[in-house]
Amino acid sequence: MDATLDCVPCFQQQALRAARAAGVSEDVLQQVLRRVVSEMAAADWDVTPIQLGMPVHRTVRLVTGVDDPFAEDKRQSTLAALEHYEQLSAEIARADDPLRMAVSASIAGNLIDLGARESWDIEETVEGIAEAHFAVDHYDHLRERLEGAESVLLFADNAGEIVFDRILLETIARLWSPRISVAVKSGPFINDVTRDDALLAGIDEVPGLRIVEVSNGDPDSGPSYESETVSEWLREHDVVISKGQANYEALSDRQDVFFLLVAKCPCVAASVGGDVGDIILSHTTA
Repeated sequence: MDATLDCVPCFQQQALRAARAAGVSEDVLQQVLRRVVSEMAAADWDVTPIQLGMPVHRTVRLVTGVDDPFAEDKRQSTLAALEHYEQLSAEIARADDPLRMAVSASIAGNLIDLGARESWDIEETVEGIAEAHFAVDHYDHLRERLEGAESVLLFADNAGEIVFDRILLETIARLWSPRISVAVKSGPFINDVTRDDALLAGIDEVPGLRIVEVSNGDPDSGPSYESETVSEWLREHDVVISKGQANYEALSDRQDVFFLLVAKCPCVAASVGGDVGDIILSHTTA
């Protein structure tokens, strides 16, 4: 997905929110915004939104001197989600279609997004899972593909949300026992999940799971979404699942990927063929 003009003020607003989360003075806030505006004005805008946004958040970290402005928010959202883990896991295991409910839970967890909203209600998120209606619904195709899959790759999105992804992956592991990989950010980027965030959520409890890391935009921080390494990950897994808007923005031009997300901005909603607020399970055809 290509960046749009709407992405530019959106990332400026994200920079302000992240700098405030870092707890810096008004003078530093102004320094952040001035530098972000200057750098974005000089940047190439013919890129994906995440390619445009990663330098913005790197600038926030450099100017504020705070490596992970949302560290405490991520920890709290993960702990809050974990409070519901046992009950939700049990309900999903008893469901008529455990995979369907686990997919709904995973997508509902995508509402935990400090890049798109400043607050969220975990109780409301959990309560709405069973009634989830997909505006774009390729569930049957996902299930069919999983039934014959020997390997699954999931691109994780946010901390907190990863608890719901854990339940989905545990459900997949219980039903079909494929080899499972999870891609996380190599370092801080908004509230995206890192290895440490994933481990706090208990992702290592999923049988046979391995963690791989994609760059957070910092130099020498791992393979980018456009790299041959990531292309190889896609080729070597039978089913690829992408969570959230940022991963959709980065991977929507790839073939044979299942996208699970809540559309939170008009640009992404238009790209997936829905409206803001829609729950999406979309598949790009091979």
